[in-house]
Amino acid sequence: MNAGTEGVTLSLVIPCYNESDRISLLYKGLESFAKEWKGTFDVVIVNDGSKDDTYTKLQEHSFYKANTDKITLVNQQNTGKGGALKNGVSRASHAFVLTLDADMATSPAEIINWLKAENGVLDVNTIYIGSREHHQSTIISETFKRKLAGNVFNIIVRTLTPLKVKDSQCGFKLYGKAVADKLFGALQTNGWAHDVEILTRAHYDGIRIKEMPITWQAIEGSKIQLVRDSIAMFKEIVNIKSIIKNSK
Repeated sequence: MNAGTEGVTLSLVIPCYNESDRISLLYKGLESFAKEWKGTFDVVIVNDGSKDDTYTKLQEHSFYKANTDKITLVNQQNTGKGGALKNGVSRASHAFVLTLDADMATSPAEIINWLKAENGVLDVNTIYIGSREHHQSTIISETFKRKLAGNVFNIIVRTLTPLKVKDSQCGFKLYGKAVADKLFGALQTNGWAHDVEILTRAHYDGIRIKEMPITWQAIEGSKIQLVRDSIAMFKEIVNIKSIIKNSK
């Protein structure tokens, strides 16, 4: 696809769970993106059964009220991040789908840099994944706990799956819409390891996965608990191997 940003149509899909304290960051990031992006875009924000007032704040924010033609708010029962993304992707309407986290640790405007790096051409059959381990990435204020968790998760992924990417867990990923629909439509993992199932399915389907540099800033309020989440992810990845084997 030919692409200055004018030539790319893009849906942003953002899952939210108990993000009350980060709603201002979310909308600030979207406002900045809207000023820079010259192409057509929309946003799907999925409130995944938050127990706080996340959904109320999403509805009441001035940026949402001024952009209801571009922003779809979805309120669902809690499924986990994978389930929230699956729902959001199914509602995306444009040629490319960007998944990203509500804390805007990486700005959606990073896509403009990716376009420049790809000489203005994005491949609808390639999954572009933000990698905090890319040698050109800029990491700001990363905590030791998050860095350690990322390393542990990566070791688990590289040991138990055919994936050799350096950072499977960054939430900032870009898909062609047809690829996103196929992979998320088949997704059965709703927890931490949903990314691993998506990328493993892509690997077996022969879909190219390309790690891209990002600027990433750790945001306070991380929900990561190293021991608990490492054990949970290990169990999920073992289950993913069975899921994919049985689907062949």
